[in-house]
Amino acid sequence: MNRIFLLSAIVFFSTQVQAQSLPDKRTLEQKIDSLFQRINNDKSPGIAVTVIHDSKIIASKDFGMANLEHKVAFTHQTPVRLGYSGAREFMCAGLAMMEADELLRFDDQVKKYFPKLPAWSADVTIQDLLNHSSGFDDEWATMLLMQAHMDNRVDKEQLLTLLYNQPRPQVEPGKGYMYSNSDFALLRMIMEKASGKSLPDYLQLKLFAPSGMNATFMNDYLDQIIPGLADKYYGSEKYFKQVGVKTSPGGNYRIVTTAADLEKWATALEDSSSIAAKAIRRLYKNARPIPVLSPEVHYVFGQEWHKIGNTDIIKHGGVNQDYYMTRIPSKKITIIGLGNSFHNMTLAMSLSDVLLNKKSISTKAAPPAQTSNVVVTKNELVKHAGRYFEQIPVGHSSHLPNIRFYDIKLEGDSLHFYYTSNEFFTMIPVGENLFKDPDFGTIMQITQTHVDSAKKMQAWAVDGTTMSFVRSNKANNASTEYLQQFAGEYHSRHLDFYCRIVLNENNQLVIRRPTISDKVLVPDGENKFLFEMEAGGDRWYVVAESTKNKKGEIDGINMQHVRMMHHRFDKVAH
Repeated sequence: MNRIFLLSAIVFFSTQVQAQSLPDKRTLEQKIDSLFQRINNDKSPGIAVTVIHDSKIIASKDFGMANLEHKVAFTHQTPVRLGYSGAREFMCAGLAMMEADELLRFDDQVKKYFPKLPAWSADVTIQDLLNHSSGFDDEWATMLLMQAHMDNRVDKEQLLTLLYNQPRPQVEPGKGYMYSNSDFALLRMIMEKASGKSLPDYLQLKLFAPSGMNATFMNDYLDQIIPGLADKYYGSEKYFKQVGVKTSPGGNYRIVTTAADLEKWATALEDSSSIAAKAIRRLYKNARPIPVLSPEVHYVFGQEWHKIGNTDIIKHGGVNQDYYMTRIPSKKITIIGLGNSFHNMTLAMSLSDVLLNKKSISTKAAPPAQTSNVVVTKNELVKHAGRYFEQIPVGHSSHLPNIRFYDIKLEGDSLHFYYTSNEFFTMIPVGENLFKDPDFGTIMQITQTHVDSAKKMQAWAVDGTTMSFVRSNKANNASTEYLQQFAGEYHSRHLDFYCRIVLNENNQLVIRRPTISDKVLVPDGENKFLFEMEAGGDRWYVVAESTKNKKGEIDGINMQHVRMMHHRFDKVAH
């Protein structure tokens, strides 16, 4: 039941930095203690924090729990599973080492390893996979058209069939950009073909063991027993266990590591003669930053460049900003923060602001919530009901905007905030036009500048994250005759998959698929609809835009999503 309030990223803005020497060990540890005071107990997820200066550890602290149920403390020896893009740095380092060993080349054509790939992909190279400029379908976004949930298993054979049958590229190969997990699925398979070894064995032999990282390994099997492995949690005032793990080729490069081993990784990166440093330098040689992100410079292999004032900092982690390490090269400083909650790791990375004496930014705080019972009439509550679209900047997936909306409904005497189509929380009144999420403590304020203007909602999460929403004023007044023209059976030749669109008793178009519960098609303009996909606790929305033949009849629908530039369903003639 992950909610949007927990999934939004915290953005740090560049400000002027004043010259300052590093605090002494005692002062630094006091600052760290103050930062993590709220979780220094047996009721909060944990984190291990290290600060390194000039290859020497100058601070090392542990906080919170690795397992809340059994009160197991979090330490520098606690194993943590880095998921998906958070683990790419290590996999990509192995790729560069394979080139150094002359097992492959970054300019190798991918069809050399998989001859059955479509003709349009003839010039796609390993470097294109690394830059997400291959044009290959994203396995998860495409499979979700016919699967109920991203956690469903996807096998190699399914993925390869999907790619072998792909009729045209999602973006122009070698030039365009679209985040695709399929790229990294192909990378792993190519690495194993080229080396003749399983990727876990190769990384253990060539990277982790020589670097002294004896507790670090690639975790192929989710049912493997890993002594002391930290459970992952989300929440703030109230915590929930994060249990969803995707099993597919595009995400099968999970790394298990510890804070103690990341100290060794940091040391290796600072040693220009180490195998790790040489591998990372090779990755930068032809790398292209993700072109749709700014002002940060993010590389797909897991390193992201920011500035604090005029000082460069490098954050290590995934595209979802789950950073486990920050380096300040000009100061020879490394900060490690490995934990089992996103919030704790984000907090650890903010130590770079402390060490560089970043001036705090004055931001509008959440309005004060009343602690006494606030009574609001149904007539007042119903004025706030409606569909609210979150104002989201373009993310790492592509140049397309990420569409995300939520329904606020008056049910009984309460407003309910629906964060999926059937899951909600009750909005507790805590002031005039002011509400609170009872589980996570998020404060929501609804405003309207003029009676004819759209209502807006601002939300403040406990961790400092803010979100903005605008209520849609679009009225769904489509006639039955207009909607009926879209009804019928549709077929994807690429997936060889059928679906039906029907008009239900509520005058709503519904898309029906044999493997997924019905989804309502929400009108979003002429001949254009939105429908929801379940994506690991998040909501993804697909744009479905119909096309017409020369007779003016609906002949198909083009599907589009931030990780799917196009997917065609033809209307079946009967």
